[in-house]
Amino acid sequence: MTALVDEHPRLGVECVLRELHIASSTYYRWRRAEKEPCERRRRDVELTERIKEIHAESGGNYGSPRVHAVLRSHLIWRVCGSR
Repeated sequence: MTALVDEHPRLGVECVLRELHIASSTYYRWRRAEKEPCERRRRDVELTERIKEIHAESGGNYGSPRVHAVLRSHLIWRVCGSR
């Protein structure tokens, strides 16, 4: 949604929001979330980087079960299968 407004700045934010039936508060909350990610998003980024490192260190051989086991064995993060 924010990409649409960024691509067409001449239309104006309020006009686009009105046409899409989106409250301006929702739009500005999305904008703030892009600039200041919440704690969960920051942890997810860190976790993703660590997963990439483990996968690369294994020579690309480890799949999700082994990567998960490595994360748990090092007690780096408390992770569950859905994350």
